[in-house]
Amino acid sequence: MGAAWTKTKRPPLALTKENVDDFMQQFDTIVSDCDGVLWTPLRGIPHVKEGLESLRAAGKKILFVTNNSVIPPFRKFERLGFAVQKNEVVYPAIAIGRYLEKIGFKKKAFVLGVEHFKDELRSRGVAVVPDKRTSDLMEEDLGAMLRAIHEDTDIGAVIVDLDVNLTFMDLVKATNHLKRPDCMFLVGATDSFVTFDEGKILLGPGHFIRTLEECSGRKAELIGKPGPMMVSEYLQEIHNLNMDRTIFMGDSLVQDMGVANACGMKKLLVLSGMTQLKDLETCDPELLPDYYIDSIGDLPALLGQRGA
Repeated sequence: MGAAWTKTKRPPLALTKENVDDFMQQFDTIVSDCDGVLWTPLRGIPHVKEGLESLRAAGKKILFVTNNSVIPPFRKFERLGFAVQKNEVVYPAIAIGRYLEKIGFKKKAFVLGVEHFKDELRSRGVAVVPDKRTSDLMEEDLGAMLRAIHEDTDIGAVIVDLDVNLTFMDLVKATNHLKRPDCMFLVGATDSFVTFDEGKILLGPGHFIRTLEECSGRKAELIGKPGPMMVSEYLQEIHNLNMDRTIFMGDSLVQDMGVANACGMKKLLVLSGMTQLKDLETCDPELLPDYYIDSIGDLPALLGQRGA
């Protein structure tokens, strides 16, 4: 394969019946991404439920991390027929809300995100600004735009995630709040874009995060992947994880393999989502997985070979 592999101790290994026994002995807990691993927006992934059940049958603890705060994953788990506890699943809205609760945050938060994201923060006692969306269009006049920028020292955080109703003035106002060094800058999802079924592309908040960083001179604190907080603080504290005995399973090199690196976990890449095998030839060597598999749905057959 490509030059990236030559810089590592060994190339990523395809998970096979010959090495699955050694693989399974390396971890007690598996932390899994959701989108692209367990399901996609428009189609299911065959035999995913059986793959998850085969891991549980082998005595492995399974936890779930997703950057998707738009639609809570719990209903998808119900449709999949796989039971999870609420504290076994984390996404940025949960992690940010819990973090603000822990530090005793009492100010208002200027939030660029969908309503579910905002509701999760409100459930933790966070006063969200703007409280409600408006359909009013901004007057196309420089003076009107400047008058719309209001200093509010009670805003203690700018929080950014995917916001499908984002406006130019939202970015302008966020930039001005971030001029104050005491205003925190927290971000959830960091993807610049995501390619879905049929090749359709959705923009992620990554581009807007970089715009805010450039215009404000501030560096965002990553709560979502590849930032470590959802794993190293939320799941770690609740489930007392031993990172040396934990593996991360995901379909993204930057977000999923990145968070595995940040938390010191082993890495399993699945090829049912964003990444293709050819992408490993040119990716950052630090993001190369330890193992890869076409789909989690392939696990039952592999584990069946060893009597699991």
